[in-house]
Amino acid sequence: MKAIPKSLLSHQASVYRETETGQWGGGNLELMGNLVRIRIEPSSRVVRDKNDREMQLSAVLFVDCKNSLNTAGTLEEDLILDFQGTRYRIVSVEPLYDEKRLHHYEIGMVRYAG
Repeated sequence: MKAIPKSLLSHQASVYRETETGQWGGGNLELMGNLVRIRIEPSSRVVRDKNDREMQLSAVLFVDCKNSLNTAGTLEEDLILDFQGTRYRIVSVEPLYDEKRLHHYEIGMVRYAG
C-alpha cells in the first residue's frame, strides 16, 4: 500500500502534555513537539475511552508513517494537540497496518476543555 500523498497531508499542529500544578483548576501545558504533514478531519464517530465511557469525537488526526514528521515522540491518550488555535485531547490511538508493516495512525480527538 502506498503512503498517504503529501498533497493530502497539508496540516501541522503542536503537541502538549498537561502537567500537574497541585492546585484546583488543572495544570500547565508543556510543549512536547510538533507534527508536520498530517491531516485533521472533522468527525462525529462515537468511540469508547480507556474507562469504557462513550464519547463523540470532534476530529480525527491522520499521521502517515512515511510522509509525516513527528518531533513529539509517541502519541498517546490524554496528550493535548493545538491545531489552528483549537485544542483537542487525544482519546484513542489506532495503528493501521498494510499487509506487512505499520502504515499510518488514526487518532481520535475531542475538544479540550481545560
